[in-house]
Amino acid sequence: MILLISYSSAAVNIDSDEKLTNITNANHPSWSPDGKKIVYAANQAIWIMNSDGSGQKKLYDGMAWEGEPEFNDDGTMIYFAAESKKAYSARYISIHVMNTDGSNGQKLTETADSRAPSVSPDGTRVAYASRVSGNYDIWTMATDGTDQVRLTDATGDESSPSWSNDGNTIVYSSAGDIFTIGINAVKPVELTHDTYNNVEPAYSPDGNMIAYASDIGGDYDLWIMDSEGNSEIKITSDRSSERAPAWSPDGRKIAYVSNRDGEYNIWVMTLGNEVIEFEVPEKAIEIEENSISNTHIVKLREYAISKPREFIGIVLLVSFVFVVTIVGSFLRKIS
Repeated sequence: MILLISYSSAAVNIDSDEKLTNITNANHPSWSPDGKKIVYAANQAIWIMNSDGSGQKKLYDGMAWEGEPEFNDDGTMIYFAAESKKAYSARYISIHVMNTDGSNGQKLTETADSRAPSVSPDGTRVAYASRVSGNYDIWTMATDGTDQVRLTDATGDESSPSWSNDGNTIVYSSAGDIFTIGINAVKPVELTHDTYNNVEPAYSPDGNMIAYASDIGGDYDLWIMDSEGNSEIKITSDRSSERAPAWSPDGRKIAYVSNRDGEYNIWVMTLGNEVIEFEVPEKAIEIEENSISNTHIVKLREYAISKPREFIGIVLLVSFVFVVTIVGSFLRKIS
């Protein structure tokens, strides 16, 4: 087992970092597939703008809370969450879809809170968080709201699902850590293992990295880790909160929200042309080399995993022989 503890000392070059909006409570940016538009939420409504910040306009305002907008795979539709209410029932959050001009809105989920939609790369499924079973779990459904399938079933709330580029894996956050789960998997994989809040993960377009927000330094900052969770790099260090990272389709830019100027607004950073290389922590390298060099331990471990009952029997037998030998030696000395 390779234990990864230390943080990577590698750095990411930032070519530029620009504020795009000047509004209040802006959040959850999402890029169009061609990289020309960014949809976002602000003041309980859905907005859209050009990727350079120009042409900002309110796209949809149903006079209730709307948020968490997300383009679909070909940029023709926008999925989002909105507060809903039926007669004689309490309010709840449901997932909706509309055209990119704000027309033809449709509600896809009913009854229980469902939010944070994320469309699969092939455009056939939507991942989302839902409280249908009590707490928030990660679900998927067809893009028309049918064929709803639950992927996770933890005791706490899960949120912020994001698809890998091949559509086989979803990354999400739960109880302050980042997890992944395969579409056909039974058990999730935990990528972060600390006492801080690691939230809002997003796969890079090539699937090799995950951007996320963490409060390791007190305020939330943006981090990038490799897709296996082996090493991470901090990419913001402001005395403010930076959250909700979203990769541009070419992987060169990250849109996010920050309150460094007082109000939460949409910002975009442009990464340098250099390939981001993660450094494997030295402690991990030492443990790996020591484990590999000791072939007897490796073989013993493999045997224990493959034949657990036989291994336990051998351990008990050896322990018995050891105890008998010690007791016999002691009795001979006192006799």
